[in-house]
Amino acid sequence: MSASPSSANTAKPSFLRDLFQGEITDHLLFPYPATLDARRPDETATVHRLVASLNAMVASGLIDPRQMDEDETVGEPVIRAFAEAGLLGLTTPTEYGGLGLSASAYARVFGAVASIDASLGVLIGVHCGLGGKALVLFGNDAQKARYLPALARGEMLAAYALTEPETGSDAQHIVTTARRSDDNTGWVLNGRKHWIGNGQRAGMIATFAQTPIVRDGTTIMRPTAFIVRPDMPGFRIDGTIRKLGIRASTQAELVFEELFVPDDHVLGEVGKGFRVAVHALNAGRLSLAAGCASGCKRLLAEFTRYAEARTQFGGPLASFEITQRKMATIAAETYAVDAMVGALAAALDADEVDASLEAACAKVFASELVWRTADEMVQLAGGRGFVKPWPYERYLRDARINRIFEGANEVLRLFVGLNGIQGTAEELKELSGALKNPIQNWVLVSSYAAGRVATALGRKDRFAVSLDAALRTHADFVEQHVAELADATQKMIVAHKKDILHRQLVVERLANMAIELYARTVTIARTQRLIDERGAGACARELALTALFCVESGRRFRATRLELVGDAGAAIDDLRRDIAARIREEHGYGSSDALLDVPSPPMPAWSLVKAEQERAVTRRS
Repeated sequence: MSASPSSANTAKPSFLRDLFQGEITDHLLFPYPATLDARRPDETATVHRLVASLNAMVASGLIDPRQMDEDETVGEPVIRAFAEAGLLGLTTPTEYGGLGLSASAYARVFGAVASIDASLGVLIGVHCGLGGKALVLFGNDAQKARYLPALARGEMLAAYALTEPETGSDAQHIVTTARRSDDNTGWVLNGRKHWIGNGQRAGMIATFAQTPIVRDGTTIMRPTAFIVRPDMPGFRIDGTIRKLGIRASTQAELVFEELFVPDDHVLGEVGKGFRVAVHALNAGRLSLAAGCASGCKRLLAEFTRYAEARTQFGGPLASFEITQRKMATIAAETYAVDAMVGALAAALDADEVDASLEAACAKVFASELVWRTADEMVQLAGGRGFVKPWPYERYLRDARINRIFEGANEVLRLFVGLNGIQGTAEELKELSGALKNPIQNWVLVSSYAAGRVATALGRKDRFAVSLDAALRTHADFVEQHVAELADATQKMIVAHKKDILHRQLVVERLANMAIELYARTVTIARTQRLIDERGAGACARELALTALFCVESGRRFRATRLELVGDAGAAIDDLRRDIAARIREEHGYGSSDALLDVPSPPMPAWSLVKAEQERAVTRRS
């Protein structure tokens, strides 16, 4: 995923973007949205029916996660059952035979699927949330009529082919190309896509290629989205891959060799493929976060069950304080990520805000939490956590991919940070120019000064909403930390200027601070909503979860902020760069062994290209 902002969304307000400028636009998060049954009661029965169908498939043995992991496939009977239940038409509009679920309802169903088996979550997420969703959002009437009913009935699966060996999922810089055909009736694609979910069995694939467009008299290359089918000449599947986790899902290598795609299979507008990718990925990040949140709840239940059953040193593991610390932290952070999912889903339903940064934050937070939770489950189970037939090692393997899916978390942090500092950078740049002629630009200078005074007086960086007394202290720290984020953002821009684009460690810290603030604010908003509905006395559990999360989040924020104060962070970053340079020069760890230096066997042949790596492995074996 590129770190460039979506031009289609910049006109809409963003809570995250405002945080970097010291503003708490609390009306974007307060009041916290009501639950689905209150907002969309018509969908509630549908969600319950779908989840009941899922549970029945598990109870009957049709869905057997252990066996699917061993077989490394989702069987056709499961796919047929999904189609019959309506699970393959979740996002397809009703006029095309689907259920047309809202983002909130889809996220809830997806969470239920993914918590049963992560591979099934991948199948649904790619089919409904990426490939099918791209068609729903950007397909024309003829394209929708041709493909959506078949997708909803399960007659074909959808895939989403963005990722490439050379550029990953950076939609702006893909290297697959498309040129006009000689007869001018379509496009000829050449390139390679890899790790494409459902790719080997999909009947409709949303993909992307660079196309020439003319802008201001100059020909430039811009991504365009296309619909391709496996029966198009020039389409080839170059095998599937074996994986650490989500083994029952299948990811394929796709090759386009002079692949002809007619004009009526362009998805959206020529040269506007980045917009297609961004919108599909925002929806995908919501569903991924929802799946991780549901997974954490299921893992915590399993963690608790095991901790109560396993005795050691005269008592159950659950009676030990260290175990209780882990249980409490997992629960508090799960409560926070659940709040993020609910707020993000409602925002995507309303479509009144730019939620791209919030989607990235939720994905990062949720994917790292489910990994930590699965790791703690393995640790608690000890030897049983590491071996079969217990499922804990599979939970850990399946959880790992989430930090890579829908944009690697490192890239998403840069996406959040660089988009967040953009407003402050532009404001400072404009102000710098105005100060060269302050009389002529007095309106700009005075309005900026007034804004800074207003911030100092607390008119822009304070919660305007009424909060319960039990939440007020947590809100006070959020207000303080928002001001500190804005101050740090401004200082880092002034200190590094254009070079901040290359100061990834600085941008990463700013993003981490913003993620913590978003998570805390939305958690406070959700708890306030519950207090309004039930009364504080009936929310003891939620108040405790909020308190623990806010305290621990605040400590993480403070530790990160201190690395941006003075020379502390710069010094450690210089040290890291120096050590990294030595490692690169020495091709690894260069210090002598503390016991005795002995020769190591040569490292095996290695390549970024899958076919070359497979040949190297074959030669070794």
